[in-house]
Amino acid sequence: MPKEIRFGEMVERYMRKNKLTMKELGEKVDRGESTVSMWIANKSTPPMGVVQKLADLFGISTDMMIYGEDSLEKVGMIFDDYFPLDYCSNLSAGTLEELLEADPDARVYVPIKFQMKKDRLHAFKVNGTSMNNVIPDGSIVITEDVTHLSKIKDGTVVVAWKEGEATVKRLYVSDHSITLMPDSTDKSHQPIVISTDDSQVKIIGRVIWFMNPDDIEKYF
Repeated sequence: MPKEIRFGEMVERYMRKNKLTMKELGEKVDRGESTVSMWIANKSTPPMGVVQKLADLFGISTDMMIYGEDSLEKVGMIFDDYFPLDYCSNLSAGTLEELLEADPDARVYVPIKFQMKKDRLHAFKVNGTSMNNVIPDGSIVITEDVTHLSKIKDGTVVVAWKEGEATVKRLYVSDHSITLMPDSTDKSHQPIVISTDDSQVKIIGRVIWFMNPDDIEKYF
């Protein structure tokens, strides 16, 4: 039996949940207010490219966007406060592929609200004080993949890969360079300015959550 399509209901639910008007939602996916109104009234549905944009905007899957909460069980949703994310903790240098594809030897428990993004997440352990105003030394950070630098706002905390090592910094992008800026009480840490032509630099992802050592000891 085919699943019931609940696209209009999901649009309205997540629009209200995110405190967006129909006009504001339309602007985020390059559609007019009247078009969003027709979606909600189930008088039209957009192409899959727009459905994907909406799902990404709301942080849910396209199945959730189209079919609603009844599809959650089919994608293995864990009904709990956290879900496990395995990662490799013992690589500080090497190639990026080695870092991302190494066999995991550690596990962090990530808030359930990020479950639908699991395939786009990576975990890293922070070593050092270059970001200790916001992320303490020894913290575990969770990053979400980004498709292009233009998708990242200036000042966003990212994990970058340069010269065989991962580093956590605030990112600032200009026409010809990117700057990896420390945010630290230790003023010996200096900004790293890199040409955008430098193919040895890659932004692994933006940091969306972290757990500091005190929390790890307290809760786990």
